[in-house]
Order: sequence, then C-alpha cells, then structure tokens
Amino acid sequence: MMKLADERNIRKMGLDPKDVISFGGGWVGHHAPDRLREIYAEICLDREKFHCASGYPPIPGIPECRRALAHMDEFLFGVKASEANIHVGASSTELTYDLLRILADPHDNILLFDPTYVNYHGQLVLALTNWTENQSCNNDEFHVPDARIIHLRVFDPVSWEYLPDVDYAIAELERIFKIHKPKVLMLASPDNPTGQIIPHKFMKAALEICENNGSYLVIDYAYKWQYFVETLPEYFSWSPEEYENLVLIYSASKWSRALGRRLGWICAPRKIVEAMETMLAYSILCGDHFHQLAMAIYLEESIADRSLKAYVDMWNEKYKNAAKVTVETIDEYCGCRRLVPQGALYTVMDLGNTAEPLVHEILKNTGVLFIPGIGFGKSLINGVRVSYGPLVEKPEKIKEGLRRTGEYLSSRKKK
Repeated sequence: MMKLADERNIRKMGLDPKDVISFGGGWVGHHAPDRLREIYAEICLDREKFHCASGYPPIPGIPECRRALAHMDEFLFGVKASEANIHVGASSTELTYDLLRILADPHDNILLFDPTYVNYHGQLVLALTNWTENQSCNNDEFHVPDARIIHLRVFDPVSWEYLPDVDYAIAELERIFKIHKPKVLMLASPDNPTGQIIPHKFMKAALEICENNGSYLVIDYAYKWQYFVETLPEYFSWSPEEYENLVLIYSASKWSRALGRRLGWICAPRKIVEAMETMLAYSILCGDHFHQLAMAIYLEESIADRSLKAYVDMWNEKYKNAAKVTVETIDEYCGCRRLVPQGALYTVMDLGNTAEPLVHEILKNTGVLFIPGIGFGKSLINGVRVSYGPLVEKPEKIKEGLRRTGEYLSSRKKK
C-alpha cells in the first residue's frame, strides 16, 4: 500500500510530489520534546557519555531506561509494573515479530480483528516459519498449511460503525474460542486504521476468555498517548504483574516523534521478558544504547517536573483538533460516511464503491493520496484510511486535500 506514496510512482502519474497532499502516512507530524533533543546533544558533546552510549547494553535494556519506561506508564496511566516487566528492543515492529515466535507455534491459531493494522498478518506469516499463503478464505479465517489466522469482524460496513453491538462481538469471540481455540488475540487500542478506542466491556471479556483458554491477550499501545476521550477505559491501567496472560507492546515512535530513532518495548509477565531476552540474543542482540540513555534521562526529568504530562496534553489537543477539522471537512466537501476518531491519527471514510481503483483515480486527478481500506480487512473494501497525523500542524492542507477530493467525487457522479 505504501508504494502508492513512493515519489517514483507519483512522478509516473505526471504529478509533482511537492503538490501532492497525502492522507496516507501512518506517522505523526509534531516535533519531539525540546528537552529530549537537548539531552541527545549533551550526550554527544560529552566524550565519556558518548563512549558509554556506544557500548553494548544489557539485552533487555539498560536498567535506568527500563525503570523510566515503567515509571512513565504509571505516571500517565496508572500501570503498576516494574523494571522486571520491561524488555526494550529496536522497535515495536521487531518486538512484535519476536514476541509472536515466543507465544505461538506454526500449528497455533491466531485471532485478529477485521479491520486491523496491516502489518500483523505479514508478521505472523514470517514469524511462524512453516506458513505459506493460500488465497482460499472465508469470512472467518485465512487458511495456511499448518495454522489459521482467524478474524473477528468488529466493523459494520453497512452501518459504518465500529463495534456497534459489544455484546454480540463478545458472543462471537466466545464462539471463535470454542471452535478454534486461538493461542493469541492481538489488537490495537486506539486502533489503526479506524481511530477507535476499544470499549472496556469488550476488553474485560476478552481478557477473561483468553485466561480461561490458556491464551494471551496482546494489546498494541502504539497510540496510547493519542486519545481524545474525556475518561480513559479502565484497561489502560492494566498491568502484566496482575494478569499473567496480558502482554503490552509500546513504541516511542508516535508520542515522542521517534519514528526514525527506533525504540520500542514490551511490558509483560516476567517469564515472557526472560524468554524475550533469549530470543533477542539471536535476532538483534540488543536495542540501541544511545536512544535508551537519552530516553531514560528525559523521562525521569520530565516526570519529576511534570513537563511530560504537559507535552502529551498539548499535542493531544492538537491531534484532537486535527481530527475535528478532518471530520468536519469530510462532511462539508465529500459527504461521505466516516468515523469520529477517539484517538490515534486516523479515521475511515466510505467511498461507496470498491476503493482501491478509485484511490488511484483520485490521486491521478487531484494529487490527493489515501490508503485503500482493503489492506486492513475485508470490511473496509469500500473505505479508505484518512491519516491527519502528518498534517497536524497544517490544518489548511487537510481542508485543501479534502476539498479537492470532494469536488472530484461530485464531478464524477455527474458524468
């Protein structure tokens, strides 16, 4: 999907990349904390600190960083975890891959949402090495020789609603576990691509069902810091110290704009952290020492003076405003059904027909880029993911891109 945004592809269409307005990017547009940037500079200017940061760190991460990451989760969200629950890696993407190799075998069933983050499927296929793709599938499952990826549909394309009936979704979850007994349920909240926060009632039931079946609930919290609701659901404070079948995946990419400064971590039961240490010893060996040192110093300082909370709150408001601008402009110019984001960087918009060919058509005729929804799940075949993340500081670009899109869709209907 991201090849669509490649400059070479855009130039082939006869477009100038500088004129393209992209709603395709899954990244944040805000700036990293100034104090974090200063800390990087201080480490670089200090000969001994830079020397230290260039050495091998312990495989699970340097102790001060692991403690600081646990402290941050408690400070912001009330998660009661310790250094022993934290394992630092190169990125949340790498950690997810290694985690899947620990939690599941090639013959195990894995449960994903429809729609869900596009990378999960590929990571599963690569992590469980006996898998090869077979395009024979039905509404519930994707068949592979030794295992199945099971899908729970959480989006209704008819009503254009996310989890419209939580009780029905829980009953479907129970049915899937009874029949397929998945080893892992993996999901994200806030969600990519819909920007929705999963209700506590569903998550509580999911944790209990996983526990009763000896399965793991894996929550991807890449967007945990980007939330627009007044009251966070209770499960945002759950800890693997309390629930031995709960694993949390985190990333510094979104909240601190560390997209290219790769740093991720998991918060997990201690036995899984120990297993991850063995796995990383044979995959990446260790995470980046320099990033861990800078993050540890920044977090302890910013938690102590509460500037971390001020930074997160400030950018939350700006992303909330960008989401509001996006939804209001879709309504004004496009007249398409959409979701109101509760967090993250996205909404999904209904184009009314199979979206993938229309996305190419819109790009060629307007210079506006969207990501087809089908990559996230069959339920979004008529939809596109609209990302306002890269444009958070450019609301005028959001308006201009959606105005162009709306005008083109209107002219198309008249033909």
